[in-house]
Amino acid sequence: MNVTVTVAGSHLAKIEDVAARLRSAGMQVDAVLGAVGIITGSLPEQRLSSIEALQGVAAVEKQVGFQIAPPDAEVQ
Repeated sequence: MNVTVTVAGSHLAKIEDVAARLRSAGMQVDAVLGAVGIITGSLPEQRLSSIEALQGVAAVEKQVGFQIAPPDAEVQ
């Protein structure tokens, strides 16, 4: 499952430490966006509650995806 982690304001200066904790908890970190305090990545759904409880994590959101029909598809 793909997730977006919001880093707590008090931990923005140590966002790489938060990313390391996320990796240790089983998350595959794809991007660390230090300027906005966001870390993106993926993890098994059963690990979700364990990363929500980590120090420096303000929020964890599941990424929502969608798919549209190709341009030549019939509209229903």
